Amino acid sequence: MAATFQHSESNGAGEVVTNGIANTNFGNNDGPNLSTPNNQVIAGNNSFEKWYRGRFSGTFTTISNLRFFKSAGSLPANVDIKAAADATYATPVDTTSIVATVDVPTTEGGALAPAAPSGNPDFSGYITLQLQTTVAATPGAVPTQTFTLKYDEV
Repeated sequence: MAATFQHSESNGAGEVVTNGIANTNFGNNDGPNLSTPNNQVIAGNNSFEKWYRGRFSGTFTTISNLRFFKSAGSLPANVDIKAAADATYATPVDTTSIVATVDVPTTEGGALAPAAPSGNPDFSGYITLQLQTTVAATPGAVPTQTFTLKYDEV
């Protein structure tokens, strides 16, 4: 048997957790599964932070060695995605994040290393993300970006 994995996102002042999210679209709304056309980030503004975790359940002994990075996709000029691992949850903001402050890694070797789950079922540590733009960013949707959370399972 193997572990069951779900993408999970936390939102709101009281931390509403949504397991099994369909996407990690950035937007001008603090919510999961955003529709890009309805939640566009205006040039010069930031998205709301995304507070993402992996949720592990099923049959496993240990989940370890978590690595999070952007594995595909190019960002347009004047658009960045900032990231952090293992921060304590806080209400997502659309001002410049004081949590997600480093460029999201683009290689496994430079990956963020969120905490592994300690129980079953349980979550990884938080991965905080924010899309940031300058006023010179071209209007429109950002091309698809692929984020990868790798882990070892015993």
